[in-house]
Amino acid sequence: MTRRSILKSLFLLGFCAGCSDYPTISPSAYQYAKALYSLTNRRQTEKLDRVNDLILTSQQAGELTAEEVEWLQSIIDDARSGQWQAAQQEARQMMSDQVE
Repeated sequence: MTRRSILKSLFLLGFCAGCSDYPTISPSAYQYAKALYSLTNRRQTEKLDRVNDLILTSQQAGELTAEEVEWLQSIIDDARSGQWQAAQQEARQMMSDQVE
């Protein structure tokens, strides 16, 4: 687990006890989380840059908030550093927090 992931987990545990990790996200963010879940499940390093580029394009088009981009890029960073399981868990958490 990367230092960034550890700090994020501590923050969420300390300040968000009893609530979900991710508040309501846009449909685009959900689709990217779904894509990242699939990529991390298959450990497809070669597709991470393409998904990151698409995320940035979606942000420029106003389809993603800066916060959503940060969360998605954190998942990509974990995957790039070989933390496939952590990345996959974060992508899954992002999706599951949307289900009420």
